[in-house]
Amino acid sequence: MNTNEEDQQWEDRFRKLGHLKPAQPRPFFYTRLEGRLKNRLDQLEGAGSLPWWLQRPAYALGTLGMLVALNVSVALWQTRPSPSMPEPDAGTYEAFVQDYQLDHQTVYADE
Repeated sequence: MNTNEEDQQWEDRFRKLGHLKPAQPRPFFYTRLEGRLKNRLDQLEGAGSLPWWLQRPAYALGTLGMLVALNVSVALWQTRPSPSMPEPDAGTYEAFVQDYQLDHQTVYADE
């Protein structure tokens, strides 16, 4: 094929495209667009009652994750066994205090 023939084919195609009508939006397109924008603005105003960090999903999920992690850590910390105190020798003062629970301060009013 000649380059002139190729150019001629392209020119024919472009001429055919030149006769096409310009695209027109469907009826009431702008009315529907305005309605959608108005609904979107109403939704955003309704979300304005939430704090800014809850309006963003990343912040909300991050905060939720931190709360869950803190709760789990506190639950694990509370359920771990407490370190047992060494038992004092039976004949010592500490054993006497522990047996009779004298390590709590009590106040008696002498009247």
